Amino acid sequence: MRLKMVRRLVDVNIIYATQPAQLAKFRKKQEKDPTRKVNVSAQSIRTYIFIGLLYLFLFGILSSANDFVSSPGPFVNMITLFALLAISQGLMSFYNVFYESKDLQFYRPYAFSDAEVIAGKSISVILVLLMALLPMISYFIILPIQAGGNILVGLLFGLLCAMILLSILFLGTLFLSHLITKSAIFKKHTSLVSNLIIGLSSLISIGAYLYINMLQSEHSVAGDLVTQPSIFPPIEVFHSFILNPLDSGALLGILAWILLLAVLIWLVKSQVLPHFYDAALEVSSSHAVKERVSQMKVGDQKAFHRFTVSYHKRLLSDGTLLTQVIFMMAIFPYLFTFGLFLGASRASLQIENYLTPQYLLPLSLIAFMIGVFNSVESLTSIGISLERENFAYLRALPIDFKRYCLKKFWILFSVQSALPIVLLVGVSCYFGVHPLSLLAMLLIWFLTSLSLSVIAFRRDYKLLTTNWSTVTDLMNRNRGNAALRGLLIFIFIIVMLILIGFAFYLSAVAFTTLIASAIYLLIAAIGALATVYIYKRTFYKFNQEIGE
Repeated sequence: MRLKMVRRLVDVNIIYATQPAQLAKFRKKQEKDPTRKVNVSAQSIRTYIFIGLLYLFLFGILSSANDFVSSPGPFVNMITLFALLAISQGLMSFYNVFYESKDLQFYRPYAFSDAEVIAGKSISVILVLLMALLPMISYFIILPIQAGGNILVGLLFGLLCAMILLSILFLGTLFLSHLITKSAIFKKHTSLVSNLIIGLSSLISIGAYLYINMLQSEHSVAGDLVTQPSIFPPIEVFHSFILNPLDSGALLGILAWILLLAVLIWLVKSQVLPHFYDAALEVSSSHAVKERVSQMKVGDQKAFHRFTVSYHKRLLSDGTLLTQVIFMMAIFPYLFTFGLFLGASRASLQIENYLTPQYLLPLSLIAFMIGVFNSVESLTSIGISLERENFAYLRALPIDFKRYCLKKFWILFSVQSALPIVLLVGVSCYFGVHPLSLLAMLLIWFLTSLSLSVIAFRRDYKLLTTNWSTVTDLMNRNRGNAALRGLLIFIFIIVMLILIGFAFYLSAVAFTTLIASAIYLLIAAIGALATVYIYKRTFYKFNQEIGE
């Protein structure tokens, strides 16, 4: 294998893994100074390494607060969580880089070996996954430091365990991806199967996160982290081996992991490398079908409604769209709240006492925060661009295009709102939210979501994109710097949690139910007026822009 050729392949394939918004930023930088060549691949690699090291530092600092030596549960659970996240993101990244890029056929005429192509693409995937892999490594570094003794030897054993686990995760994901793509079902239903896999892996990762969060909250409230159970006990072997490498049980456990690694190496060498290139080429040769509106009968209002609904049923049937946009946006706000509330509930804190109409102010803030996360990058933010050239085609037809766009918005808004409403009602009922409080939260959520959705709908038209290759590309357009965006989201969450905590305190010491209800009605009235103004004003400008 020639490292120079692998490096060239990494330079090419890292572009497929880079967000379109970041690529647009590089292009603008090049336009400002045409004489200075911008090395996109080098800057992308540096960005991924920087973000990965930042996550390593942050999670290393956070990890040092836990006593991993006497409590293997948190150590095992956090490594398991990041391993699941790596697998989930790895499957998506492998599919995007190896198959969605559709570039494998261009390598065959050149002197690239199959191993070099796989190595170049694999390194590109690993660079994207650094933000998941490096935090996992941090736990293997923190444990021997906390254990004391000969820290250098402990770090060597810790890094050895980390490399064993990372190698197993990488080879296992590679073998699993190859096995799936060679199946007859995948070849026949590529989009459906790939999105089911992505959705299932994401669901497992989210479920593990919520469960671990619940365990940590429950045991933190009880003041006992030592007895926290491990959700994947085989990883405890690494904990035992790092602390006591001469223990017979730890040695047998490490040998079992090494044996698993050897089996995966043999499988990849014998089953994947000889056939992977042809299998990936066969999958990547298939092209997505772009549906074009050819006939439509819209002679009356009922026919127009039937056409619009049936057209959007086909438009929204993409699995990635359902998984990444609708499902992930609906469940995201519960990732950092559900486990905390569930742990507090199981610790007998009687949180239902704080979910009555007396606490309408903090509950409204919670509904507002959930509404923001459900709506900022939801279906309405990409609904127009999803049509590709069909949007311009429909616009040229002799129909009431203003009415079509209005109906389109409400279809998109209804579809994107169904799951968030079900989740909000279900979670609220589970924790015992008072019925009146639940209705109040739903109203605040609706006002927040409608305002942000109509703004996003108009913004999608202003950023209309028809040449996107995947829904992921469409979602990532104009997001800007990923690190800055993550920092802003983090700041927003912290500010909202502080406001919610203060509102709970204020409601407990200064508000009666009557006062809380009066304040809520005032806020709801102002919010309703603001929503009506935003809705009418935004659609007025939108209709002017489309020439209606």
